[in-house]
Amino acid sequence: MLSDAQVSRTSTLWLIAALLSVLFPIWKQVPLLIILTGCLSAGWRIAILQGRGHWPPFLLRLGLILIALVSVVVSFRPLISLESSVSILAAGYALKLLEMRSQRDALVVVYIGYFLVATAVLFSQTLLQTLYLMFCLVMLIAAQQGLFREMDTTPVVSSIRFAGLLAFQAAPLTILLFILVPRMGPLWSVPLPDNSGRVGLTDAMTPGDIARLSRSDELVFRARFAADVPPAQQRYWRAVVLDQFDGKTWKQTDKLFSVAAMSQKDWVSKQPVTEGWWKNRLGSYQYEVMMEPTGKPWMYSLGAAGTVAEKSFFYRTMRLASEQPVDSRLLYSLDGMLPRARSVSMPGWLVELNTRIPVVGNDRSRQYALRLFNQAGEDPVKMAGRLLSLFRQDDFYYTLSPPLYDQSSTIDQFLFEGRRGFCAHYAGAFVYLMRAAGIPARVIGGYQGGEFKEDENLIQVRQFDAHAWAEIWVAGQGWLRFDPTAAVSPQRIASGLEAAIGPAETFLPDSPLSLYRYRQSGIINRVRLVFEKAEYQWQRSVVNFKQDQQEAFLRSLLGDKDFYWRQATALALGVSLILAVLSLTLLYRRQSLSPLQKLYARFLKKMAKRGFVPGDGEAELSFARRISKSDDKLAEPVMSFCEAYIQAAYGENFSEMHELKRLLTRF
Repeated sequence: MLSDAQVSRTSTLWLIAALLSVLFPIWKQVPLLIILTGCLSAGWRIAILQGRGHWPPFLLRLGLILIALVSVVVSFRPLISLESSVSILAAGYALKLLEMRSQRDALVVVYIGYFLVATAVLFSQTLLQTLYLMFCLVMLIAAQQGLFREMDTTPVVSSIRFAGLLAFQAAPLTILLFILVPRMGPLWSVPLPDNSGRVGLTDAMTPGDIARLSRSDELVFRARFAADVPPAQQRYWRAVVLDQFDGKTWKQTDKLFSVAAMSQKDWVSKQPVTEGWWKNRLGSYQYEVMMEPTGKPWMYSLGAAGTVAEKSFFYRTMRLASEQPVDSRLLYSLDGMLPRARSVSMPGWLVELNTRIPVVGNDRSRQYALRLFNQAGEDPVKMAGRLLSLFRQDDFYYTLSPPLYDQSSTIDQFLFEGRRGFCAHYAGAFVYLMRAAGIPARVIGGYQGGEFKEDENLIQVRQFDAHAWAEIWVAGQGWLRFDPTAAVSPQRIASGLEAAIGPAETFLPDSPLSLYRYRQSGIINRVRLVFEKAEYQWQRSVVNFKQDQQEAFLRSLLGDKDFYWRQATALALGVSLILAVLSLTLLYRRQSLSPLQKLYARFLKKMAKRGFVPGDGEAELSFARRISKSDDKLAEPVMSFCEAYIQAAYGENFSEMHELKRLLTRF
């Protein structure tokens, strides 16, 4: 029973260690002041244990509470969110340690720690995070069981072993419940984590934006193919379609866009379109996408989207979008790739939208576009080919660190002066020139390439694969893709960003510890590949183990006949079997021996080999005397060992342990 007695020294140390361990996985979600408060509380309690500190006064504790609350109010907008709630809980966890005096207080600290471990899962469900949170649980269990120990000298190894054993015993039941208990929707909801600070594509592109993404190795999505995998040159992952240009920034037309000549249903569709001017032609690739949370609504597809995933729709621009911002990991399947939308002609309102450019600025580019269009015989495809030849043959350079161009004439300065840029520069200039010639064109933002893992038939795409390319409209053929970057730096498309940058530039300069910088090292790369494979299987098979997947899996095992009765029976039998095994284990568990008792057991084993076995109730010294009378050679070492053992066992002289080990070697 817990009481108002003071918390032991050992239990306090365990609680301090558990506090620091539990705060670590949420340090990015809570204000820095709260993390510092936790460190202050831990340091203060250690000082008290060492006799160099006093209990903090009431006013100091009140001040720390106010500081924590103010930091939450200042840090979060809106104030009511998951992050702010967790921050308040973390502050209470840290400050409770400063007023913890009784065992009851200590138990409250442990319970708050359990809640914080659970909240950490809401922010990240990676395999590494899960393993670390299991370690935190073991720490909390060890701290909790220390409150029920009578001795204050419980070894650290003993506490860890006890906590680990409890966790190990709970594992079979946890796995069984995970597989067999029917999955249900949440009974309540909480505000989802704020993803506004995540790195990623946006619905607006200014030259240099995508270049900044190239500095990040953050995972964007994984695509697993059912059969054939497209070659590297065809891996264009569409995300956003940027069709509005204000002279500086390319922006995306959203679903609220409307003109008199069209209706909302002409812009957004819930079903694949098989008729009309934006009719699609299906491709042959079938794949499944597991995308990371972005806080944005757009989804990724290989080329123009041809099918609509669950709870999503696509725009007339042939891109997918989710009904809600993607705030958690999303798994969806697509049945094919659409190389292009086919049509004979384009409506006038859409021609105007995709040929619109600012009336001021970039005069040289406009004149050059008209001249080039005339030279191409007013053929859009031939003009596009001439532009690609210009980028390929003239002194244009692909770089991650382009110069800053004048905002009033960005295109002019890039084409005729700087000639150094990233993919966004080349795609933006290409589309501008096509529009200046009256050809409908737009910029596509997304990702190109990705790391192919042949053993899993999977492509893994990261932020440094971010890319921009162009599409132009050709009557009778629809939207055609052109990538000016491929003309300037073909190795970027064939082999990825790392192969395209020059010797003067560094791959992932902001991530010196990223394993992707050391892919040439065989051992490091193998470790990375093994871990990423395990991470993918964890996400797909455990984290995304949804209700339909569970039912399909169980039906394959139990059959369709009386399925729910069989599921309930299997659950009842499984739980009963596990509880029975655990009960038998506890019932027949051998009492563990202390180190001293183990030494005496070794002594008895050696004597048994010589024919001497102690009788029932025969004391250690009596047993030694009987051996001495029977064997003169054993008399002196046996008496010495038993006398030392009695002194260590009953006189509590544990320093005799070393001497006992030495005496035992004499037999």
